[in-house]
Amino acid sequence: MDRSDVELKYSNCYFCTSRGCAMKVYVKGDRVERVRIDRSAPVNPGGWCVRPFLAKEYQEHPFRLSYPLKRVGERGANSWQQISWDQALDEIARKLETIRQQYGAEALATSSGTGRGAWDFAKGRFMNLFGSPNRFGAVTVCFGPRSMVSFSMYGGSLVPDRKPDKTRLVVLWGREPHEGGAHTWHGFQQAIRDGARTMVVDPRFTEPARRADIWVQLRPGTGTPLALGMMHLMIAEGWHNKAFVEAHTFGFDRLAERVKAYPPERVAALTGISVPRLREITRFFTENQPATVTIGCAPEHSAPNSINDIRAINILFAIAGSIDVAGGALIGGPYEDFIPDAALEANEALSPEQRRKQLGSDRFRFLSYPGWELVVEQLRKKWGNHHPAAVYLNCMAHGPTAFRAMLTGKPYPVRGLIVSASNPLLSFANSKLVYRALKALDLLVTLDITWTPTAQLSDYVLPAACWLERPDMGNFASIGSYPLVQIGEAAVPASVPGSYDRRNDYEFWRGLGVRLGQEKDWPWETFEAVWEYRLQGMMKKEGVETLAELVHKQRWAVTPPQPGLCAAGPLATPTGKVELYSTILEKLGYDPLPDYQEPLPPDGDWSRYPLLNISGTRVLPYHHTEFRHVEGFRKRQPFPIVEIHVDTARRHGIVDGDWVWIESPLGRVKQRARLVNTFAPDCIVAAHGWWYPEKPAAEPSLYGLWESNINVTIDDDLEKCDPVSGGWPLKGEYVRCRISKAAEGEEPF
Repeated sequence: MDRSDVELKYSNCYFCTSRGCAMKVYVKGDRVERVRIDRSAPVNPGGWCVRPFLAKEYQEHPFRLSYPLKRVGERGANSWQQISWDQALDEIARKLETIRQQYGAEALATSSGTGRGAWDFAKGRFMNLFGSPNRFGAVTVCFGPRSMVSFSMYGGSLVPDRKPDKTRLVVLWGREPHEGGAHTWHGFQQAIRDGARTMVVDPRFTEPARRADIWVQLRPGTGTPLALGMMHLMIAEGWHNKAFVEAHTFGFDRLAERVKAYPPERVAALTGISVPRLREITRFFTENQPATVTIGCAPEHSAPNSINDIRAINILFAIAGSIDVAGGALIGGPYEDFIPDAALEANEALSPEQRRKQLGSDRFRFLSYPGWELVVEQLRKKWGNHHPAAVYLNCMAHGPTAFRAMLTGKPYPVRGLIVSASNPLLSFANSKLVYRALKALDLLVTLDITWTPTAQLSDYVLPAACWLERPDMGNFASIGSYPLVQIGEAAVPASVPGSYDRRNDYEFWRGLGVRLGQEKDWPWETFEAVWEYRLQGMMKKEGVETLAELVHKQRWAVTPPQPGLCAAGPLATPTGKVELYSTILEKLGYDPLPDYQEPLPPDGDWSRYPLLNISGTRVLPYHHTEFRHVEGFRKRQPFPIVEIHVDTARRHGIVDGDWVWIESPLGRVKQRARLVNTFAPDCIVAAHGWWYPEKPAAEPSLYGLWESNINVTIDDDLEKCDPVSGGWPLKGEYVRCRISKAAEGEEPF
């Protein structure tokens, strides 16, 4: 093959997490030829990720959205008219202005999913300028709680500082990177090669658990009593790091009093871990310090103890002496020559009156404006407006509350919703309620890369550029959590005349804003111009004038955080120290210390559902609800798999490969059985995010939305949400079900 006209582009991949792994993309004309991992950049998946090699098939797939579309039939009828971008934005802007005039700006909401690049600041900027506080999304149960706990406890984000000669223990707590995080899995394996000890905390015997020195199998949703029980033993035996605790923490005496309520016997009853095993785990942990920890989504999914879990885990590592030391976890912040997201969100434009209208913020105060304002008050002392607490990740409206407002008009009407990088019909619990809420709207707009069931219910469907078609940076760097930047360029154009006309998200939000009187607040006409503004300090150092020059000369930069920040002090917390006892939570009216909250016992219909569903687990090559339309992805796992313990399956007459009904009082769905013995018999592990793009688009099918989507069976009742963050349960005692073998002819295929 003649490669003389093949051009090398440097991009960042967003096929899975928000990191933005570095890629080399070889293009010929307007088409991708092949994609390879850029191992010279600091953020890359190592050798363990198949997704980049399927990028060409993904980018060119006919299921992609190509042109703006307007609904011309009934909602869900799959009847569309192709229109221009100008017409789409003009009409949407007029409808938004009508909603604002009739109901108030707060009647518009947005829905977000997993971070797909560093454009989310533009959504926040638009909403702040429009006057609405109601941005909701998956971050309430994915990273937002971890982020806010770090800010309130340390005054910054924790950055693992794994060093071969320093780190003695690497811990994965509720995290399965073998299936859901190539970068983390690469680091875990390297730690083993470097001689570090390893520990995995998970109800399931996963591949990381198999590789680990010690596997801690706990009952789903009981991370809080486990961590508090370990601290009970550490403090009673004098195994904690007394020097660090005395010099650099606040509230230890009250913590010591709290953990007395968690003797080994009580912890054993709650977690299923025997007393001797608990002592063994605690001794192993304390003898192998300093340690790094990667906390996954599982604690965030464990309502009503989501924040309790995350706080307890962080406190455990703090009193062990793993914080602010080489080889442990360091306290990080934005890269010094970079303008982070918060400085671009126009947060000052949203008035205190409108902030108080944020849905759910009266009840779930930590991950909304009341908590965010207290955190930012401290962060500004160190970073000014260039702090790392972007609202789109740390200050969200409450999704379940928003859906109920769409249906009932209480506490006030929500009449418009803009969906971007999100598929609410599959990604939120209680899918039938979400469906009714979306159908009740006056205006539903979806900006996405491909068709989705949510798009089929929309009034306007707009084609978004994918990571190959836009310049971008990983979300964690963009918000300033890490002192690192890694920029990528568009490998191929977002618009090719006669083939497709897509736009990146920044262009969409700016286009709407300009039409709604915000033109002076959007001085950067292109996404490239935004990056040149944000990276001006780095560009000046490198002696370049354009983004393209920077990407090809030095696409990344990092200033590693250093240990000793606590001693240099004060930290960006109210007390200037690591807050074991959270004065911010206390001011919000919450318990300042973690304490296990017993889930309410199942009552009524729920009492007839004995199994606990560990939902939301990751499975390669998919990520959440994505990629099931791409043949190269789909052939690797054609069907949704529910894992069932062999003993449980035997009692239900189920054999490997059977189609199985998974049922709760809210509904039932079908998945295919895989028999295992890697978790307790009273649990199942159901696949999440499943739909069938090959099935009919129009209602009632909506691409097979109702057939295997496990969120049909999961409740988002506000009484079951985490009382601090508002996170809805996806694991633990509140996610109950029963199973039965599907009869012949009931299989979806």
